[in-house]
Amino acid sequence: MAITTEALQTPLIIDSIETALVPPRWGLLRMRTRDGLDGFGEFTLEGQVESVEALVRHFTPYFLGKDARDHHRLCRGLFDQHFYHAGPHFASALAGLEVALWDIVGKATGQPIHRLLGGRIRDKVKVYRWAGGNNNDASAAAEEAARVVSEGALALKLNACPPLAAIDTYGGVRFAVERAQAVRAAVGDDVEIGFDFHGRCNVPMARRLARELECVSPMFYEEPVRPDYNRWLPEIAGITHIPIATGERMSTVAEFADLVSAKGVHILQPDLVHVGGIRNTAEVAAIASANGIALAPHCPLSPIAFTASLHVVAQSPAGWIMEWSKGIHYNAHGAKGDVDPWLRYLHEPTWHMFDTDGSSHIAVPDGPGLGIQVNWAEVERAAKEGCTWKDIPMYLPDGSLANW
Repeated sequence: MAITTEALQTPLIIDSIETALVPPRWGLLRMRTRDGLDGFGEFTLEGQVESVEALVRHFTPYFLGKDARDHHRLCRGLFDQHFYHAGPHFASALAGLEVALWDIVGKATGQPIHRLLGGRIRDKVKVYRWAGGNNNDASAAAEEAARVVSEGALALKLNACPPLAAIDTYGGVRFAVERAQAVRAAVGDDVEIGFDFHGRCNVPMARRLARELECVSPMFYEEPVRPDYNRWLPEIAGITHIPIATGERMSTVAEFADLVSAKGVHILQPDLVHVGGIRNTAEVAAIASANGIALAPHCPLSPIAFTASLHVVAQSPAGWIMEWSKGIHYNAHGAKGDVDPWLRYLHEPTWHMFDTDGSSHIAVPDGPGLGIQVNWAEVERAAKEGCTWKDIPMYLPDGSLANW
């Protein structure tokens, strides 16, 4: 479908916005124009999605009756109009609406989102898969990693460690190293392995693990400390040759700019749904490109968030790799039947779009808008089941709750 003068000049008036909370843990929305054109978005904030849905509903009247072609003005206006306009809940609600606007404009003009952003510079994007369960032992982690590699993955990510005390005296560091060594032995030297610290370490143990896990040649260390302690990342980056990655819990472009300025990170991992949407993620990508570092969006979410991120990576010189959550243990929560929950909300004839090639890449969609076909009827059926996923409680041996 080619761009026409009429498509560019005809208003795309927003008529309705519907939300749905669906298994395993996602918030999805459909925005519809008066002419019946649908745009889809996602507002997932894992474990707190109900509160984000409330914000989406609060923001909905602002968008109704407006022209979707003015998506930047609409989203920036919503941000600036609110005195309290930062934080993950606001950013996630905004992201769901913003992605749907891009989807509508792309469909109306017959253009994929990456072309609306200026055009892709790559035809496909490498992906990494999750392996290693959650705190499973060395043998179980090795077995799962080998299975995922047998399915075609050439790059993996797994939790680096169990929750650790500020100074580990419970054997957690030894457990982490033995587990990492078992996984490396199981998958061989040609498979890349990233380690997600998941913010489970305070600064002293993050520094120690950064050294001790080097024995298995990691691809990167993700979130060595929780974002509250990002001021320590320059020191951690200075004691290891492994690239430092972070960003999933950062909700403004300014946070990324500050961290890059401090030289505390080598791989930026904005979560498109947590940082306000496509435009903000593209701005983070531009920061990465301007500073000679990499972009690798965080995305253990639905195909809507994944595909939106794929468009940003496709057009960014800094774009490198994407997290792909198909098969991840989190997404088994509430799953039913034989269909992988990652594919459930897409029309079956389009599932092949997410097949990887022999080099663990996924092709960039060329269809209009997001380029995917969302099965909203299945979304509505699933919404009757609801979304019950919550943060997982984890305890240290002394009985205190730990960051999961």
